Amino acid sequence: MRKLIVLFLIVSSVVFAKNTISKEAYNILQKANKMIEKKQYSSAKNLLTPLTNSSENLMEKTYALQLLANIYVNQDKYKQVAKYYEKILNLNTLEKKDNDKMKFSLSQIYFSESLYSKSIRYSLELLNAPGIKKSRLHENLAIAYYHNKQYSKSIPYIRKTIKSKKKKENWYRMLYSAQIESRAYKGAIGTLKYMVKVYPKEEYWMQLISIYQKTKKYKKALATMELAYRKGAVSKGKNLMYLVSVLTQNGVYNKAAKYVQDGVNNKIIKNSRKNFDILVSCYLNAKNYKKLVSKLITSKYAKTPKYKILLANIYYNNNQHKSAINTLKNYSFKKGSKYDGQKYIMMALSSYELENENSSKEFLKKATLNAYEKKRAFSIAKDLGYKI
Repeated sequence: MRKLIVLFLIVSSVVFAKNTISKEAYNILQKANKMIEKKQYSSAKNLLTPLTNSSENLMEKTYALQLLANIYVNQDKYKQVAKYYEKILNLNTLEKKDNDKMKFSLSQIYFSESLYSKSIRYSLELLNAPGIKKSRLHENLAIAYYHNKQYSKSIPYIRKTIKSKKKKENWYRMLYSAQIESRAYKGAIGTLKYMVKVYPKEEYWMQLISIYQKTKKYKKALATMELAYRKGAVSKGKNLMYLVSVLTQNGVYNKAAKYVQDGVNNKIIKNSRKNFDILVSCYLNAKNYKKLVSKLITSKYAKTPKYKILLANIYYNNNQHKSAINTLKNYSFKKGSKYDGQKYIMMALSSYELENENSSKEFLKKATLNAYEKKRAFSIAKDLGYKI
């Protein structure tokens, strides 16, 4: 911060002070200046304060205020520096080029103190000023507008700053963020498409997919997702599951199942019951019964009443009635549970399809003893013409 402050008096003004102020005031200023060099700040203040309060000579006040500001520069007290610089500007005694330098210093001080509106005001005043580095002003305005939540105003200055920087990535991140905040989605998409080419990081791919989703460009979201996956840009479990979510929302269940299975195989996501449930759901919605049956037979997570009933249902609907019965016979259901009642219903229906009437009646009788399936069991018996 210290390098940004303009120390007018020490550098130039004292040299010319004799021509514009009284000899007494000049001597006071010289003495105060030496005290500042020796860090005798209190003594210097005591000398300078009367000049700022009582002198009718505006130049004497200006020089005194400059020296007081320099004291606070040396102490890193920039709010105080700003106070004295504002007073100097109000006196309007400096040449324009010195005024501009002081305004530039003020723009930097206010920026460092998070007083963005004041920083913006001075930066804008200096855009056409000669001798002030424009790239520094553009950078100042870009960040100040952004932190002041004036995102749309920050965008043109971010773009200007990008042109002047060798390391551009963080500035592109700010540009994308400002575009999103100001709902300039078309521009944000363009920025992210560039970023995934130049900085092919996983987070940028995910952000691009997300904004396609947000703007209802679902086909582009899916295409981008496939491209990111092929390029190996998906290495984090949460991102992979986000892709799975997008795929299922768009009805692409087989692809979603493939991503889940690949994620488990490559240890991107855990081989957990939760992920198994997602995989089963994907296969079920895709009606990919071949792969679903394989998972329900082999997975340790499939050894539950819910999945045994599901497997038996698949067998039943595919006319594999013996397999349905054997699946249910070989699993121990909790007696009296809802799944226990469903088991007997399924075994009764499978036996009926196998033309084994006695077994069908026997299983239906057992189902009538189940509180959850009693009514259904009697209804099925009636439909089949059984008296139980």
